[in-house]
Amino acid sequence: MLIVKNIKNTIKYFIIILAISLSLSIQTLKAQEVAIKDIYFHTDISFEFSDTFGADRYNHFHEGTDIMGEQMAPLYAAVDGVVSYMVNPEGSWGYAITIKGSDDYTYHYLHINNDTPGTDDGNGGIKNAYAEGIERGVSVKRGQLIGYMGDSGNAESVGHHLHFEIRKPNNEPINPYNSLLAALNSEEYNPEIAKELSGTINDDKNIVSSSESLCESNTLIKMADYSTVYYCGADSKRYIFPNEKIFYSWYDDFSDVVILGVKEMEAIPLGGNVTYKPGSRMIKMQTSSKVYVVERGGTLRWVQSTSVAENMYGEKWNTYIDDLPDSLFFDYNIGEEIVST
Repeated sequence: MLIVKNIKNTIKYFIIILAISLSLSIQTLKAQEVAIKDIYFHTDISFEFSDTFGADRYNHFHEGTDIMGEQMAPLYAAVDGVVSYMVNPEGSWGYAITIKGSDDYTYHYLHINNDTPGTDDGNGGIKNAYAEGIERGVSVKRGQLIGYMGDSGNAESVGHHLHFEIRKPNNEPINPYNSLLAALNSEEYNPEIAKELSGTINDDKNIVSSSESLCESNTLIKMADYSTVYYCGADSKRYIFPNEKIFYSWYDDFSDVVILGVKEMEAIPLGGNVTYKPGSRMIKMQTSSKVYVVERGGTLRWVQSTSVAENMYGEKWNTYIDDLPDSLFFDYNIGEEIVST
């Protein structure tokens, strides 16, 4: 009986020590570096997230932040850097991508989309996981489109979301929550950077590739006897330039327009209106005195003062303002105000 009692005591002490070790591990993880990294908020700013760093998970601790969203929501590069890791073909853990910054910190994106848009078939392939041109070793710019949100890997039962991590050069994770909050509340705006990051109209409108090929993606198209020029999106739909000013915010001239026959054009469905290229111009409604800059996806940000406008566009800032007909206002959405640059 003495032996049994000693065994029981040994087990009891082992359990206590194990509990203490687990508690200390959790506390250590939660006490990790809370320094705020200067990052770009890497998806739709309306998506929700909370501080779950260090939370208990099955056989491990949560080493990132989950941003809950929608299938095919755009994912952007958090920093300037290089794609140091990218899952291709899809692994059992799903599609994922890692960006290494100039300071050797790494930024990890997990559960990238693996489905055909609108389904949960697991057959989406690379084109519905990563943005065009994204592969291991390529350089990316802060805010550049790199992929699409999904539920690949072990997220099938959780819902579409991005698991995002920030790691030190030694691979130690830090809590990304405060960095995400800072990025979300950023009020700065640089027109040149906005233009550089805007990419194509496909990128700006987050147009998802289609299996159909009714016209060549990212080209200008028109019919011979008509003056109207359309943009051919990756979804094989044609997008309208509401006026010349919007057209010239994207293109210098009409030299690359492709002529299509009437039947060819009629077969291509309309996709919507093109909005101003981010950073190119400021705009105002004809019935309002408020002046806005344009960000990706037709997001308007109110410029609160003339000094802010001058800091962005120089002394002749007022020459960069275009009047937008009220009828086109619904092509845009309202974002955060700009109070400084």
